[in-house]
Amino acid sequence: MITTRQSKSQTAAQASPRSSSFWQNLSGALGGSGDRRSLFSRRGANPDQVKAGRVFRHDDGSGRQETATVIGLCEILGMTHVRYDLRIDQPGHRPFEDGPRVLGMKTFLDHFCEPVSS
Repeated sequence: MITTRQSKSQTAAQASPRSSSFWQNLSGALGGSGDRRSLFSRRGANPDQVKAGRVFRHDDGSGRQETATVIGLCEILGMTHVRYDLRIDQPGHRPFEDGPRVLGMKTFLDHFCEPVSS
């Protein structure tokens, strides 16, 4: 079957209708014009809690725990990143320690969403 470019573009537009508000919210969050806190408000920790010396944990539900100790914050390409040391505890295995590692602030908070009391 032979189709024209116009019919292909019409089919693609019909197959994935996206609201313009989705793209506006995304570009606002990435560009800094939106409310940046809204990116982090879904989890227990917020960016203001991430400071050198703070400890965060991720428990995957099967007994494996990842503990991140924040070394500091750094700016890479205009975005805040977290430098941290990692410790992984698993039942039946010796603890594994590694670091320093670096993750973007949002990714760090999405993964290590449980702040540990100091």
